[in-house]
Amino acid sequence: MQWEHDGMLLVRAELSERLDALQQAATRMTMRDFVRGIGAIRTLASAYGMMPVVCLADAFERAIRSEPRGCPAGLYFDRLRDAIGCEPLDAAASQTLMASISVRLGA
Repeated sequence: MQWEHDGMLLVRAELSERLDALQQAATRMTMRDFVRGIGAIRTLASAYGMMPVVCLADAFERAIRSEPRGCPAGLYFDRLRDAIGCEPLDAAASQTLMASISVRLGA
């Protein structure tokens, strides 16, 4: 059981590092490369059943594709950081994080 916990800590650390690197490079990247970076985060999260991260990465990618210049990337980055800390199969966390984005966009 401890090895599972340690393994998830490593996965969370890797996701956090990728997210930080993507955010730092975002202004210098093409939209295509940026979407690939989000896709890489989603793929890793999916491999470990981290559904809150997968759901938010999907939403982030859709937002970028629909409004590349108007996407509130900072908001998505913040919620993805929150999602990395959630329990892997927590559907309620996914819904709550998505709702927090909707509320902020509607305000």
